[in-house]
Amino acid sequence: MKFFLTKLFLFFLIPFPILMFLECGIYLSQNNFFSENKMENIYDGIGNDYKWIGNVSGAKSLLLGSSTVRYGIGAKQLTESSNDGITYLNLAMDARDPIQTYFLLKEIDLSDVKTVYFGLDPWIYTKAYYKYRDPYLSLDISFINAIEYNLEHDRRFFFKRYKAFFNYFIPFKILERKKNFTTPPNYGSVKLERKPLNFNEPICDMFQIEKYGWSQLQFKYLVKMADLCKKNKIEFNVFLPPKRSDYSATYRNECYLIHQQFKNNLSKLNFEEPIFGKYDNLDSLGDKELFAESYHLNARGQNIYTKLFLKMIKRNKEIFSNEYKWFSED
Repeated sequence: MKFFLTKLFLFFLIPFPILMFLECGIYLSQNNFFSENKMENIYDGIGNDYKWIGNVSGAKSLLLGSSTVRYGIGAKQLTESSNDGITYLNLAMDARDPIQTYFLLKEIDLSDVKTVYFGLDPWIYTKAYYKYRDPYLSLDISFINAIEYNLEHDRRFFFKRYKAFFNYFIPFKILERKKNFTTPPNYGSVKLERKPLNFNEPICDMFQIEKYGWSQLQFKYLVKMADLCKKNKIEFNVFLPPKRSDYSATYRNECYLIHQQFKNNLSKLNFEEPIFGKYDNLDSLGDKELFAESYHLNARGQNIYTKLFLKMIKRNKEIFSNEYKWFSED
């Protein structure tokens, strides 16, 4: 507590009237920050990294989500094994969230896309994970939480916050993003060659719900993503990327309330998209040798899970509900 109060005192050395003026402005403008038009300006050019999609002819399926999808599924292997004339493209990226994914889909050519598979990882939907996001999302955190966030996660948090605030009124000129026309060798998938690491991460600490809460923006844009796909007559599916058995056991036993909150947030938005897979899909396959760490598959794990993924997408998917069992029956 003494350490926190000392840091708090140093923080308030910033001229108090200026601080209050800025924070009042953020508070009064809160409802206007996150309109789709404004957010579209923030993520303008995100599709430039994927201009190579135009090199791929014929029907396509997109693998979307964060790092668990990027490292977990081999797009080229899936394409060659499926033998269905569809090319699978992996557009997932480390820490990529529904907001970023939504605006990515709006920028790329969807005319030949038949199906989307989106990996669902609950911690992505927390405000604690804003540390990996565009600084503009710092405006979605209250002043009191921002102080603690500044001390715990990012000492430049208030600089980013106020820069984002001014950017709302006077948009800074954004450098044009370079366009990538080179098709990656594995259609966007990446293999982790690391040896398995021991698991010692406190799972619930990844969420920090009691401190910062859930990001309702992420849930909102997940639904908007599903609606965008339907509008373009694209089948939208959600799947659960596998986790290592020790992670699954900890999450199942210690994060029950967090998990219920996560599912409740989806249910409130009437999210009823097809979903498949289980966290413990690889438990019976010697799973501890298939992961680089608790939730990222290594190269061997990617190979095995890609084969399993192909089998799962051929089956009927379940409709999402609060009763959906994210683990296999005991």
